[in-house]
Amino acid sequence: MIQRPALLALAALCTAAHAGTLTTTSAPVTGATAENESPLLFLDTFRVSAYGNFGMEFDRSQGELDAWQAEMQTFLSKPITIAGDLVLLPTFRYEGTFLRYDGTLPGFPVKDEDLHSLELPLWLLNYSPQSPWIYGAWIKPALSTDFDHIDSDDIFLDVAVGGGYKFSDKFYLGGGVALFDAFGDESLVPGPAFFWAPREDIRLQLLGPSFTAAWDMSEDWRLSFDVRSAGGVWNIDDNNQSRTLDFTSYRAGLHIHRRIQDTWWVEGGAGITFGNEIELKTPDGLGLNEAVLGDLDEGVFGYLAVKKEVW
Repeated sequence: MIQRPALLALAALCTAAHAGTLTTTSAPVTGATAENESPLLFLDTFRVSAYGNFGMEFDRSQGELDAWQAEMQTFLSKPITIAGDLVLLPTFRYEGTFLRYDGTLPGFPVKDEDLHSLELPLWLLNYSPQSPWIYGAWIKPALSTDFDHIDSDDIFLDVAVGGGYKFSDKFYLGGGVALFDAFGDESLVPGPAFFWAPREDIRLQLLGPSFTAAWDMSEDWRLSFDVRSAGGVWNIDDNNQSRTLDFTSYRAGLHIHRRIQDTWWVEGGAGITFGNEIELKTPDGLGLNEAVLGDLDEGVFGYLAVKKEVW
């Protein structure tokens, strides 16, 4: 039977996947009871990962871009009951992104960057084991910067709300809406979601822009096909002027998961990247150097992670 924590994928939290902060497990949580189960446990409680995206050539100019990312995410506590069925979970996430350009012409408007994001995502969830409905909210303050000069433009705030409904033990449907960069170049994005388990060893889930189809080959091995969002948004110092650098990318590939011990897993994956784009803007969203920046061709990626799925 699919455990109730799968409903997490259907709350407002699913829209957080647009911001790259939501990575759920591809298997149901085990060991939960009616007293202590929490949909929030469907998240990875701890994860460190490394990701490389290579060979993205510019469509409008000469040269190509390689991107490296290193991430660490962790719960700051177990889920906290605030009142009644309302649950709170504070988390922390760091991501370092290293952009490297090759073959660009002199005077190219962007340069190699070492970029950092320090985030404190806060999850609020209202659910009851007696109800098929679940409602949630998510707020993520973040410092996203190159650390050359820090001011209010380096602070970003994203929020999301939404809900989901359990139709059966094998099928859940829901969605939400997220507001990104609430204090700057804000954008409102809907996030549809579903979770379907046609068999005990097969699961399909959609979380906003992220899709996973997973097959449990055994208790210790899992194979999945994943489509995930990547990239990020940062404030950078550009000749003593505040600029927003927006790198968008999606990756699709095969991932192999191996249980190390208990709830600890190692995951490796490879595939292609698509929808690649890099933009330079003013903090209020005015595009700059659009004649040479913008779309990038497809690339290839590699991914490696160590994670803990539940407490």
